[in-house]
Amino acid sequence: MDNDIYMKIPEGFKLPDANNTKPRSMYSIKLQRSLYGLKQSGRMWYNRLSEYLLKEGYVNNPICPCIFIKKSETGFAIIAVYVDDLNLVGTPEELTRTTNYLKKEFEMKDLGKTKFCLGLQIEHFPNGVLVHQSTYIKKVLKRFYMDKAHPLSSPMVVTI
Repeated sequence: MDNDIYMKIPEGFKLPDANNTKPRSMYSIKLQRSLYGLKQSGRMWYNRLSEYLLKEGYVNNPICPCIFIKKSETGFAIIAVYVDDLNLVGTPEELTRTTNYLKKEFEMKDLGKTKFCLGLQIEHFPNGVLVHQSTYIKKVLKRFYMDKAHPLSSPMVVTI
């Protein structure tokens, strides 16, 4: 950890002195590791993940530090990081290598193909990927009591 952080002893935690005469509030615990909910936790997690990926040959994008890219003779892998969620894109062989490498160091669960990310809906089709925000739009319409409104067709062509 970068700084020393102390916290109150939680209820149920045994105090150091069995013949304790001091009140519980007189004791504190010095944290040795990051703890969920601390301001520093997100940064510490990012630093640990970043160091691990850079060691494996990933390149960090200076414009968008949440993106890590690795190219090899067999393909490529791109890792997009958002807090503790990782979205992986790449060639099948490189994706397998990447997930195996990450699982060596971190406890992970593969949730399959991304369906929602940062308010975007992602649909996978054999001929491509569709990204849209229809659920978000419906939520906004409902919030402003417009969900019962009658939509009208647009003169604009909707296909690309």
